[in-house]
Amino acid sequence: MKNKIYLGIILLFVALVGCQTDDAYDAPTELSDVGFYTSQGQALELQLNVFDFMTFSDLSQGATDHTWFFDTGISMLEGPIERNDTDYEARIIYPGARSSNEKTINLYFQESGIKTVRLYNTFKDSVTFRGNNGVDDYYVGSEWIDNKWVIDTTFNVKVFDTIISEIIVKQNSQIVNHKSTDTIYVEAGELLEFTDITTIGEPTGRTWNIFDLDTETNYTSSSDSIANIQFNKLGNFRGSISTNRSGENIPADGDVYGIPAPIKVVASSKTFEINDDIYEMEDETIVIAYNGEFEPFTNQEQFFTVMVNGVQFPVASVEINGNDATKLNLTLADPIYRPDVITVSYTGTEIKSTDTRTASMFSDVPVIMDATNLVPENLATLEANDGAWTNFWSNEGTVSYSTEQAASGSYSLKLEIASGQAKAEADGTLDQALDFDGTKTYTVTYKMFIADGATGTDGKAEIKLFLLTNWDWNSSDDNFLQPSGQWVTVSKDYNSTKPLSKFYLRILSNASKTTNATVYFDDFTIMEKEVRP
Repeated sequence: MKNKIYLGIILLFVALVGCQTDDAYDAPTELSDVGFYTSQGQALELQLNVFDFMTFSDLSQGATDHTWFFDTGISMLEGPIERNDTDYEARIIYPGARSSNEKTINLYFQESGIKTVRLYNTFKDSVTFRGNNGVDDYYVGSEWIDNKWVIDTTFNVKVFDTIISEIIVKQNSQIVNHKSTDTIYVEAGELLEFTDITTIGEPTGRTWNIFDLDTETNYTSSSDSIANIQFNKLGNFRGSISTNRSGENIPADGDVYGIPAPIKVVASSKTFEINDDIYEMEDETIVIAYNGEFEPFTNQEQFFTVMVNGVQFPVASVEINGNDATKLNLTLADPIYRPDVITVSYTGTEIKSTDTRTASMFSDVPVIMDATNLVPENLATLEANDGAWTNFWSNEGTVSYSTEQAASGSYSLKLEIASGQAKAEADGTLDQALDFDGTKTYTVTYKMFIADGATGTDGKAEIKLFLLTNWDWNSSDDNFLQPSGQWVTVSKDYNSTKPLSKFYLRILSNASKTTNATVYFDDFTIMEKEVRP
């Protein structure tokens, strides 16, 4: 029976030392060894681009028979091949050949897919193949078949096709013929949806580019597989996609497709109005977003009224956002604080869009105050479901990500403690420790849901959150007194200079260890506390 070794890995040079069973040989020429060489180097698997070549060389000694066999879609090239040679078609020899007895062959791969190259060697003596899978050495002995020792090796080669970009363009959920040269008309403020559906060539990434033909500059870019691009500026544009294949041991390739259909942005037929929440940034700037870009203006502060806790505050400035011309940045002359209740009104008629629409007035729109959470998002919301929260080393209960309950999003952290267990413990480690300003007070909050039916919640039974390395601080002890069957918010102030590197969360059983409870946790936050003086 043939011993076929299907190799996903090939060494730059693999020497295979033969085991000579006849102790009575007289000359070195009688030595039987087996070995081979490929031009791919020490890779985890043989991979190359279509219309590229690979060199295979049999280094065996004392073989009584030696043959290379290869698939259709592969041709032999005359060597040697210089580095700057590119016309491989002109070097094809023995067209249609499927085998060769040459010691070294250059194989030209003209079809994509999984291709095989087989090396069949026979010896008069037993030999042993010594290989390496990229991590460990392995050994395969020859087999005695039809009165000869046989090493039969098959190499698998993955041949990547040339990337050919393929896309879909939609406007208002309708597919647009992007291959036509007919202009795609877009009203200012509207979106086009660009979807990358490229499969040929197995790309690993892409970049969408929208070029402003009027200014000869790039308007915007995106690496999303589905890019929703909003056109806020009047003018003429051209779109393109650059798809690429890259990665360790993967042969690189790329393709650029310029969308034939030009894009023309025209004046909008819609009202020029706010189209999102008004919100405060960390630096106390209030941001107002409209559904189009603003034409430059000056001295319009008098037309904005800002009420803070029922008192009108003077407006210091109103300017167009330097990074996004669809937004206005409003700043007040006096400081504002997170607990403040703020509304904004606009009664002017002079602010216009770049397509000459007049900005609509609005009245008493509330401001969403800045809530910068110092907890990394994967630990705070659990939506990444990445295992950042896990078992503490001494945990006796069960810790898991769950979709059974969630205060927001889809996931929460589920801790279960059963009767007889002392504690259920979880920890969440920060990638980078969080430092605190000892002169400031912070508020730590999380949401908790105690499932109905919890028992043994008396005595010393407790639910606590610790901020490590600070064992001195923890959330309240009486969390089992919170109502069950609903989400409640636990909140406590924190003041310390000790860095936070790990959250430690536990359910502790009562003294008799009869606690049996399931508790869900979500929305962990640490925010700098703000209080209006």
